[in-house]
Amino acid sequence: MALTAQLFDADTFATPEAALEFIGNVLESSTEYSLIATDPDGVIELWNEGARRLYGYRPSEVVGRPWTLLYTPEHIDAGLPSTVAEHASSNGKWEGTLERVRDDNTRFMAHVVVTPRHSADGRPAGFLLISSDITEQVRLSLELEHARAMIECAPDAMVVVNGAGEIQLANAETAKLFGYACEQLIGKPVEILMPLRFRGRHPAHRADFFAQPRARPMGAGLELLGRRKDGLEFPIEISLSPLETADGLLATAAIRDVTERQRVDKELRNANVELVTANRAKNRFLASMSHELRTPLNAILGFTGTMIMELPGPLNEAQAGQLRTVQTNGRHLLSLINELLDLARIESGKIELHIEPVDCGELLEDVVVGLRPLAEEKCIALRVEAPATPITVHSDRRALKQVLINLTNNAIKFTDEGGVRVSASGPAGRDSRIAFEVADSGRGIEPDDQARVFAAFEQLGAASADPLGGTGLGLYICQTLSSLIGAEIAFASEPGRGTTFTLLVPRGVGP
Repeated sequence: MALTAQLFDADTFATPEAALEFIGNVLESSTEYSLIATDPDGVIELWNEGARRLYGYRPSEVVGRPWTLLYTPEHIDAGLPSTVAEHASSNGKWEGTLERVRDDNTRFMAHVVVTPRHSADGRPAGFLLISSDITEQVRLSLELEHARAMIECAPDAMVVVNGAGEIQLANAETAKLFGYACEQLIGKPVEILMPLRFRGRHPAHRADFFAQPRARPMGAGLELLGRRKDGLEFPIEISLSPLETADGLLATAAIRDVTERQRVDKELRNANVELVTANRAKNRFLASMSHELRTPLNAILGFTGTMIMELPGPLNEAQAGQLRTVQTNGRHLLSLINELLDLARIESGKIELHIEPVDCGELLEDVVVGLRPLAEEKCIALRVEAPATPITVHSDRRALKQVLINLTNNAIKFTDEGGVRVSASGPAGRDSRIAFEVADSGRGIEPDDQARVFAAFEQLGAASADPLGGTGLGLYICQTLSSLIGAEIAFASEPGRGTTFTLLVPRGVGP
């Protein structure tokens, strides 16, 4: 009002016409708002700089043209220009949000105020249109509404907080979790949801988020607590994300009660500790019992062998057969004990590797020498195909031998006719791999069983019904030992036609 009075001060302007001219110049040069004046029929008479910036037209392009060029075709077809003019004339003003059209036919949302103009004698002189681009505000408002709908149906407690820490929105899950009615939280400081001892430090954390707004977990690595209306505290997990709105930046917090999860995690940790302890005890028991059982069992096998050789005296056929049964079952039991002992050593991590040069031909002979009697008892051939040119591999001899013994023993066990071939081959080259093969003409492995060949305690197909079936650990131990020495083990099998296991061992640093 003071400015208006000054504009018409007689000391400032010589005539009222001069004052009006000055006001016109101010309106035309204004850039903050679009100011457009029309005659009673809507023909444009005044087009200021703000209108040029907003709509893109220069004054010379629009003065004398109807204001309908600012409306969308849809609004024109609906008769909106006439409706706006009639409402402004009858009520002194029309105000609302309209979609507008620029000179390049792009559209935007504008806040528009239309007021009637009158001449000095009070007759209608036209209209004054004041408008501003609110596209961004409309977009943000729509996003806020969308966010509001999403927050309300979210499965977690959700609160929206402004920069001052005041709760702007809280969903039903928040009320359920903290014990407040939603209306009790609106406008309250967000610190109401946290224990008293933490409230003093929180504004600094909030200020840090608003200074660098980005989606992030709150208090990562810390134990966060919420506080219910009744004062009960409980562990929570919080995720923050920024939300741009027409009223400025807000923070959205998703809050989850993790009481049950922490309880389950604690139980799992305790259970894992118990499992580790039990596993260690099991390994110690297996190792101890395996040693204790092998000592008397070796004595039984030794004396049984002596008697079969008739060193103490002659045997009749029935006695010899019975002793061979004892020997067969004793060897089988010793094999089971050895497998359990190997498993205990592997799982306890007590296997130490000793890398040394190993002659492949000598290794194969060493493998079959102890298994040849088993092959002879079944009347099947056990052949060794050593490389024509000696091949040396740098590896752990004991582990390598154990894998080959297990593979060969299995091949003999499941071959009733034909034979078993054990071989080694490999191309020359410093970094090449040596291929050990154990091939048999036995039962083969059924396709449905092949995926479980290397699983622990798995006895496949006919093996599971074998009265001398093993523990199902042999191939599991083979694969585990192979991994320890950096080797790979694979197989190919056809039911009724045999199986071939291939062990690929890095040659190492040998020549």
